[in-house]
Amino acid sequence: MITNQFTILSRLLTLLVSLTIATAIQAREVAGVTLEESIEAANGQRLLLNGAGIREKLWIDVYVGSLYLPSTSQDIAEIYSNQGPYRIQLDIVYQKVARDNLISAWDDGFKNNQDAETLKALQNDLQRLYGLFDRDAVSGDQFVFDYLPGSGVTIRINGESVGLIEGETFKSALLDIWLGNRPADKDLKKAMIGLD
Repeated sequence: MITNQFTILSRLLTLLVSLTIATAIQAREVAGVTLEESIEAANGQRLLLNGAGIREKLWIDVYVGSLYLPSTSQDIAEIYSNQGPYRIQLDIVYQKVARDNLISAWDDGFKNNQDAETLKALQNDLQRLYGLFDRDAVSGDQFVFDYLPGSGVTIRINGESVGLIEGETFKSALLDIWLGNRPADKDLKKAMIGLD
């Protein structure tokens, strides 16, 4: 009887350890935000978590930024030449980020990485993007930018689709905010491309 109870207890413990390991493999935690190791794009393609890190401003953690790609890469040129879908996900961890500050930071990201001609061509897209964000961001909010070839970038706020912006120029310019030559945060760039 004691042997049977020990065997059952041993099997339950093994199962519990296996489930814990499986859960750890399927998700990663950054600054209290749980990120899935893989997700499914709108076209059914599997995307892998390439990297994730924290966007800091004056030593304050503002959000966790993560990048999902069809296959992981630490090569910027390879990431930009990717012809498949991608996802940039921002999980707000700071208690409150004023809408104007959020838009200003993104606008700086576009301006710092684009020439005057490209910025002029993007003006309508940028105004459309900024118009989708009509309130301050608070801790727990999630912003998702899903690029799908032939469709464009779908923007989701807390799981709800709020808009679509078409065009390859916008797709690349959006990546530039975090991965460009003058990124919003150099440490976050390293983390998103898997170097940290």
